Amino acid sequence: MKTQSKYLQNAKFRIENKKWLSYSSNIALRVLAALEESEEMTQKSLAETVGVSPQYINKVLKGQENLSLQTIAKLSEALNIELITFPKFLFDQPINKVFKTISSKNRVMKIEK
Repeated sequence: MKTQSKYLQNAKFRIENKKWLSYSSNIALRVLAALEESEEMTQKSLAETVGVSPQYINKVLKGQENLSLQTIAKLSEALNIELITFPKFLFDQPINKVFKTISSKNRVMKIEK
């Protein structure tokens, strides 16, 4: 049996992981923009602040690293920028209303299936 070429393997990987790769590249662009705007922060100092290696930051900036929420939060804090935003309507409502909204959406999804 013939093995797939590296190109085809990479293409298959990109297709299978399209969504998180898109998120990762968007985060990379925002981190790069923040680094360019900052006069003090370099890739090396960002790595030290976040507690990772400079090589890891390099991978992050290529937009192909599957980032954990913890890493995203640390990058966000270090650069003083928001990398992920959440729908505001959920946070402006009392907690009981949020749970009712979520549970009613779950019921609708079950009915539609």
